[in-house]
Parts: sequence; C-alpha cells; structure tokens
Amino acid sequence: MTAPTLPVKVDRGDGPALVLLHGLGNNHESWTYVLREVDETRNRIIAPDLLGFGDAPKPQVDYTPGEHADAVIATLDELGVTSAVVAGHSMGCIVAAEVARKRPDLVSRLVLLGAPTFRRIRRTRRRFGSRVAEDRYSAIFNAIADNPDLTITAAKGLDVFAPLVKGMEITVETWPAFRSSLQHTIMQTRTYRDLTVLPVPTLLVYGRLDVFVIKRNLKSIARRNRRHVRYETLLGPHEITPVQGRTVAELLQSGPN
Repeated sequence: MTAPTLPVKVDRGDGPALVLLHGLGNNHESWTYVLREVDETRNRIIAPDLLGFGDAPKPQVDYTPGEHADAVIATLDELGVTSAVVAGHSMGCIVAAEVARKRPDLVSRLVLLGAPTFRRIRRTRRRFGSRVAEDRYSAIFNAIADNPDLTITAAKGLDVFAPLVKGMEITVETWPAFRSSLQHTIMQTRTYRDLTVLPVPTLLVYGRLDVFVIKRNLKSIARRNRRHVRYETLLGPHEITPVQGRTVAELLQSGPN
C-alpha cells in the first residue's frame, strides 16, 4: 500500500531542511515555542501533522514506527527534500529514528527530545510498584490504553491547568491513532536497539524534570554508540515550554555533534 502524505503545516525559510516531528497525542503546534526562535534565514523549517493526528489522514492501520515513518518519507519526497536535520519530540523521536533507519540518505542529523526508549516491555497491568522502570511504564501505558474516556478528559484539562502546553489533541477522533501508536510505536524495544548502532549523528536531549523518559537508557545508548550519539540535559519537563524554546532552537541549528 502506498504511504499517505502528511499535511505540512509549516514550510518556510531558506537553506537546509529542518524537519520537526511532534509527539503522541500532539500536533505540529507542540513546536510553537521553538518555531518562534529558529532562524528562517538558515533553514527551511518543515513541520507536519503526523499520521492520525491534527489534519493528517487517519487510516485504519496499526500506527507502527514504520507506518509513521513511511508517511514522513513520502511527504519529504513530495517536497523535494533530499537531506534534512530531523528532530523529534517524544514519540516523534521514534518516528525520526525510523526515518533514519529506512532512508539514511534523507537524514543528515537527528535531534531527539525526550525520547521514550525501552529495553524491555511487559504487557502487564499490575506492576505500578515495580522497581523496574520499564514495568512501571508498561503498567501506566496499558492503563491509559484501557481508559479512553478518562484519558480524553484529562487531555482537555490541560487547557486549563497547563495552558503553556501547546498542540495537545487527544479526542474521540484521534483516539484510535493515539491508542494504536501508544501500543505499537511507544511500547516497543527496537528503537533502543536501533539507536545503539545507527550510524547517524544523533543528539539525545532530555529535561531534568522529565518523568516520561528512562534517563539511564539514553545514557546507555550514548555509551554504546559513542561515535555517533551524545546526550545533553535541559532544565525542564517533558513538554517544550517557552523557557526551553530558545535553547532547543539553538541545539537544532548548532551543526553536527
């Protein structure tokens, strides 16, 4: 089946392409604070809505890393992009890494913000108190997947309680893509293994207050792939805040690792 193309919500500037891929349950607006800071005279900035989210097609597929990446690749090919710095936030990190694995000719550099990487995943629903981080996250993810009404209601509450969070969009319309992406793209271990051997310059960035990533896994990736991967910490949470916007923009445009 031919991969669908994605709606490109931002395409502006001149120079080498800088592609911004948003996270799970978000759309391109999650990059709002970064877009305010990037230098459009240095880069062509491209930000799509990923498959199943925002204005993107919402096919009845499994929403695997490969399906998300194929849609990104089809879109970049249609835009005439032959090489790009590809940045991902949260789930967008997994999609970006998969794009690099499938089409290394397209990716000159990866910048991954808050990458959810797991060495193992259990399909358990009763390990909230486990000492093993992967078990706790597995239990949380399964609880989210099993409770659409609660998850959608909680997402709506972010507009009130976390107004600085941009692009959050978990609705009845996006729920099938959200749930399937959670189960098939987030809850997998191949991205961890891929990043330990991927021969692409990669910067892993995580916030010191980020509770959604396993920091030791990111450090392990950098240690095992010393030639191509380094990591950097920021003072901030998982979501991209106004305070982080300028720093992230600088990291995106700072050149090779």
